[in-house]
Amino acid sequence: MSDEPGWMNSANDRKTPYTEDELEEFVEGGILGLDQDEWLDLKTKYGEHAAREVIKSGFIAGDDKNLIYFEPNDEVH
Repeated sequence: MSDEPGWMNSANDRKTPYTEDELEEFVEGGILGLDQDEWLDLKTKYGEHAAREVIKSGFIAGDDKNLIYFEPNDEVH
């Protein structure tokens, strides 16, 4: 038995990319974490929907389990 919290155990690491629901939660949290002026600047520059997509794409790019990083080991048929 270990005194380490479960999130430090690599056996508990997720094995799949983030789901759309998880990404939406991250976007909401990301928006809340932004300074109001930063969020206003993003909305002004891109529009609200596109600004949310910009934030979401940042989370996707940082997700090493995302399929954009998938490289097959063998020949693809």
